[in-house]
Order: sequence, then structure tokens, then C-alpha cells
Amino acid sequence: MPGFFTRNLTLLLVVLLLAGCQTLETKKRDVSLDRVLHAYETAMRWSYIRQAYSLMRPERIKEAGIPQGLENIKVTRYEILEPAVNDIKSNTARQVALISYVEKDRQQEKTLTDHQLWEYDKSAERWYLVSEIPAFVTQPKMRALPLGQ
Repeated sequence: MPGFFTRNLTLLLVVLLLAGCQTLETKKRDVSLDRVLHAYETAMRWSYIRQAYSLMRPERIKEAGIPQGLENIKVTRYEILEPAVNDIKSNTARQVALISYVEKDRQQEKTLTDHQLWEYDKSAERWYLVSEIPAFVTQPKMRALPLGQ
């Protein structure tokens, strides 16, 4: 009887240790997701849109390219509409945000919805933005004509 008890106790301890490791890994991923979402939100809120591209995989940045004219964009509002939902099975997370911005030379406010898809890379232990950075629609810069023309 003591052998039966010892085997079951050992099995129970192994199961608890494995469950604890899984919980720590999940917690680490959640903290990492919170950090990357905060970095993205900060970049957007402060109109450092070019920095947001650094949260994509390097090959995606080359593929997508960084558009011109971002220096003419001033983000006026960043509001999370749907908080991040972390899908552990697919190693992805989704979040939806509302972004309002103005073109500095026109002072015309526009709003867009940013549907974000994030993917966790286990080997790099970090999250990457898989979806596109939203397209901040800009019109050609206004050209001031000299007075009297």
C-alpha cells in the first residue's frame, strides 16, 4: 500500500509542477503582450507612427514599407474599443482601437478604426504586429500662394 501512495503522490506533484510551469509561461506571455500593446499605444498617442513599424517583423517592414507624409500627422485620440483578447492556442491576440488624427497643414480631423492582430513568436519570446499599420489618409500638402495672386 505505501508504494501505491508514493506513486500517486509523485504523479500528483509532477502534474502540479507542469501546471505551474504552464501558468508561469502564460503569465510571462500576458505581461509581454501588455508591454507591446502599451508601446504601440504610446507610439500612436505621441504621433511616433514610424516607431510603431518597429513592432512588426523586420521582413514585414521591408515588404510593407513606411509611407511618406507621416510627419504631417498628429494623433489627437487613441481609444481602445475592444481590449486585447489573447488566444493561447493560436499564439495570437486581437485588439481594436479608434484613432483620431489631424493633418497638421490642414487642421482637418479624421478618424479610423485600427484592427490589430498580434502574433507571439515562441523562439524570440516576443509579440509582433501582423496586421497593417493603419493608413493615415493624407491629401497633398497645401501650397500657400503669395498675397495678391
